[in-house]
Order: sequence, then structure tokens, then C-alpha cells
Amino acid sequence: MRKIAAMVRVMALDLWRDRGALLMTFLLPPLVFLIFASVFAGTTGDDIQLKLAVADTARTPDSGRLAAALVRSPEVRAELAPTAAEVRRRVKAGQADAGLVIRADPASADKPFLIIADPSRAVAAPLAQARVQQVLADALPDVTLRRTITQLEPALGGFTEEQVENADSAAALMRQDPTHDDGGFFEREAVKDAKVGGGVIAYYAGAVMILFALFSAMQGALGLMDEQSTGVADRLLAGTAGMGPVVSGKFLFLVGQGTVQALLIFATAQIVYGVAAVQHAALWLPTTLAASACAAGVALGLVSVCRTREQAQMLSTFVILVLAAIGGSMVPRFLMPPWLQAVGWATPHAWAIEAYQAILWRDGGVGAVYKAWCVLTAAGLAGLVLAHVLARRIRR
Repeated sequence: MRKIAAMVRVMALDLWRDRGALLMTFLLPPLVFLIFASVFAGTTGDDIQLKLAVADTARTPDSGRLAAALVRSPEVRAELAPTAAEVRRRVKAGQADAGLVIRADPASADKPFLIIADPSRAVAAPLAQARVQQVLADALPDVTLRRTITQLEPALGGFTEEQVENADSAAALMRQDPTHDDGGFFEREAVKDAKVGGGVIAYYAGAVMILFALFSAMQGALGLMDEQSTGVADRLLAGTAGMGPVVSGKFLFLVGQGTVQALLIFATAQIVYGVAAVQHAALWLPTTLAASACAAGVALGLVSVCRTREQAQMLSTFVILVLAAIGGSMVPRFLMPPWLQAVGWATPHAWAIEAYQAILWRDGGVGAVYKAWCVLTAAGLAGLVLAHVLARRIRR
């Protein structure tokens, strides 16, 4: 334990003496977080296959046709929900990007569609509306015509039987020759207790935290290469302990470093944007420790696999950038293709981001984050074990 403590002290003193590295380690992460939050809070997009929860509470022939058309449409990943409350629950829990409640017959004069969206996914509501309009125009063009007739009839004093028959004939023809109408169908609703912008900020706080935890851990882990090449490790550990205490000491230091970085990032988020990090400290802390342990273990494992510092630097840079891109640290995952969203679960970024959002945005409990804790901790311990095994091999 004294050797482990000594290694932690040595690394802390080295970081303290290098003031440039100290500033970059602890001030750059919250600065980049502010930049990311400002830039991506207004992110928009067009060609996105949203996951849409659909509830048909009207239960008319036309509403049933629309719900079935949405489920079949390749433009949106629609799933049926039994009630409007279930749609709201799925959107609030992040199980759907947006929700649609068909609360009246699509041909009625009132606004028959209610779009439910999470403000943290700023583009989800307009995109969901656009997809529904597209499906409505393609699959139910006759509904648009009958809706227009219903709206005009009171102003025109009613229609004759012949005019009604002509309108019915035109509606039938429109099923084969679609037209488009996007007016007056929709009303929007934000998920309950949602603070506009808060979900975006919570997202990027988690995204920047795990990104910089990995960057900093990789830099700290590269010290293994320096100690092996210069013989410092041999002089410090001339006994039988080998490199084990060095690896463990580095792991503990990197976990602590990642935790301090996260503290600064989320403190900035709370002070500047009002993210409720302190109010959720009981779940925030174990999430942060698990994410920091994952970053430290992955970094040590990757560096231990390499034989030279150059190899380790190239591999770490490549891995960090790829994981960040796939895991959602650069672009929100719901904007990605479905297959890439699935691949993202193989990265620590996706688990860390979802855990922080579940805690800070959706007010989730332990049940919402325990899987992320297990995955992140297991990945970190696996990397640590790998580093120990390879360190013993090098020592021999």
C-alpha cells in the first residue's frame, strides 16, 4: 500500500509542477463543454430515422390507417403504444425520440395530432411532424381533402348531395394520386417538468466528461512507456513486487483525476446552465467513479498492449476519436442511423451519457443507471487486469 500511495504522490507532484499540463487537464474540459453546449444546443437535421411512439386514441378507420401506415413506413421507426400516457412515459424515459397521439379522426376540423417531444432533442418534434405529414400525404391523401371540405362547409352554408358525391369521388382518386397539405393538423407538447435546454446541457456535460476522462487517462497511462524505457520503474521497484504497484497507483490516480474533471465540468454546468448536479449527488458520484474507472482501465490496458510510446500515442488517439464519434460525444446518437446507434452501446461514451441524462434530466433512480455502472466498472477492471498481466510479462 505504501508503494501504491507513493506512486499516487509522484504522479500528483509531476502534474502539479507542470503548470501547463495542470491547466489543460482541469480547465480545458469545462471550456470545451461550454463550447459544445453552445454549438449543439441548436442542432438540426433532416434525413433522420426517428423512433416514434404512436398511440391511436381516436380509434376510427382513418386513424387506424394512419397508425398502420406509420408502422410500415421506412422513413420512421414507429412503434404502437396503448395509451397517450405510455407515449409520454417512453419519450420521458428516452425509449422514443418523439411521440404521436392520434386523438381525433384525421379528417376532423380540430387538430387531431399531438406531437410529444423531449426538449433535449430539439429537432425531434419538427422532424416527427414532417414524417407524419409525409406518411399522411402518401398513404391518406383523401383524408386531407375531406378535412378541407369539413373546414369549408360551415362557411359555405353546406353542400348539396351532388357536391358531396363529387368530393367523395375526388377523395377516392387522391388515394392513387397523392397531394400534400401540412396545415392545421398538429399540436406540440413537451414532456412534463422539462426545462428547455436542460437536457441538451446534461447530455453534453456527460459527453465531454467521458471524452476528457479518456484523453487524460491515455496521457497518464503513457507514463508506463516512459518508466519502462528509462529504467525508472526498475530503480523504484527493485524488489519482488514488479510493476503491479505502479499500475495500481496509476489506476487510482487516473480515477481521481477523472472525478475532479467531472466535478469541474458539472459544477460549470450547474452554475452557468442550472443543471441539478448537486441535487442528484448520491447517484452522480457512483456514475462518475464508474466512468472514471472505465477510462483509467481502458487507457492502461491499451497502453500496455503497445511496445513503444509512438504506438501507444497513435492507438490511443485513434481509439479515443472513434469511440467519441460512435458513442455520442460529438453528435447526439439519436441523429445517427439505427445500426450505428446499436454499435454505440459498445462504447463507454453511450453508457456514461445515458446514465448522466437518466439522473440529471429524467430524475431516474438506481434502476435507471445500475446497468451503466456495471458495464463501465467491468470495462475498467478488465483493462486494469490486462495491464497487470502484461506488466508482469514485461517484468519477467
